[in-house]
Amino acid sequence: MLIETLQLGPFAANCYIYSPDGGRAVVIDPGADGAVVAAHLQALEMECIAIVNTHGHLDHIGGNRELRRLTNALIAIGAGDAAYLGPNAEPIHRQDALIIGPEAVSIFQTGYEPSPAADFLLKDGDIAPGGLTVLATPGHTAGSVTLAAPGVLFVGDTLFAGAVGRWDLCGGDRDRLLASIRTKILTRPGDTTVYPGHGPKTTVDEERRHNPFLT
Repeated sequence: MLIETLQLGPFAANCYIYSPDGGRAVVIDPGADGAVVAAHLQALEMECIAIVNTHGHLDHIGGNRELRRLTNALIAIGAGDAAYLGPNAEPIHRQDALIIGPEAVSIFQTGYEPSPAADFLLKDGDIAPGGLTVLATPGHTAGSVTLAAPGVLFVGDTLFAGAVGRWDLCGGDRDRLLASIRTKILTRPGDTTVYPGHGPKTTVDEERRHNPFLT
């Protein structure tokens, strides 16, 4: 198993290159620069077989279009976040930017590029490309998903080291977020490595014991 981490864009979103076999790769959340991700894949001599978005926020899906153009990889996202992709997605991104504040509005106004629509939508229990198991973890957005591999969770913005995702954007819900974390993430073995959408990696046991939002 290979996992490479790239921090991309003005919000330092984590993009993960995941390969179960060292040859074919799934790109999880290509951030704001698909060309950087494509160049890294080329350096690794890996074929991108899919682009999987943990959720639809612009700092995580902004690289979809360019990476799709360069690799011809299929795009997937949780079914509840389908509205964030495709030609009609601009209003929901604009609304989120207004909630976040002036910096997000400026980035949206100067750099918004719509992602292609998803080629397929993910539901709880699906097996995504690369053998990743899909766990529906709504709360940060309505369609947020966590992607599970043996000993590993890619959680998007649902959970961070010492924090949880915000729930005040479109489709967010505090109670659903905390329920998702407690039922889908904290139930995993304590030594499971958690790869969040921003910041450093952590473990299930660390968050179960010390995360102030969960203890």
